[in-house]
Amino acid sequence: MEFSFDEKDFVSCCGSTKFAKDMVLASPFSSLQHAVSVARDVWFNSVDVNGWLQAFSAHPQIGHTHSPSVASEASAQWSKGEQSTALSTATGSSLQVLSEWNARYREKFGFVFLICASGRTTDEILAELKVNLNIKFSVGNIYLFNFYS
Repeated sequence: MEFSFDEKDFVSCCGSTKFAKDMVLASPFSSLQHAVSVARDVWFNSVDVNGWLQAFSAHPQIGHTHSPSVASEASAQWSKGEQSTALSTATGSSLQVLSEWNARYREKFGFVFLICASGRTTDEILAELKVNLNIKFSVGNIYLFNFYS
């Protein structure tokens, strides 16, 4: 069984128009594994730094459900669901601390801190953010570190 998605679906998921266009061109996909394999190839071999930054800007910072450039209501709902554990374990003071560290991260790197937040508490995310803030800048390293953590 083959499946494919529209460009707007990929933009909602990722935020990068280059990624979305290339994924549409590569579809249909024979399986989820095939789609993931193509997505990795497109992301690392076709999308450039500008496309990565476009994707990063589509994601809200942890503790927020909307990005200033949110691609769709669907992506806002995905972010809200992904951050549900963090938000349910947060206090007013922990959200303030997270916001302050997010601001430091954005100031240093120029984009929001990205992490797979699913199932992670505010404290766990804050600890990862602090670790990431101390690494040397490289968009590729930042993305890879967060993608596989």
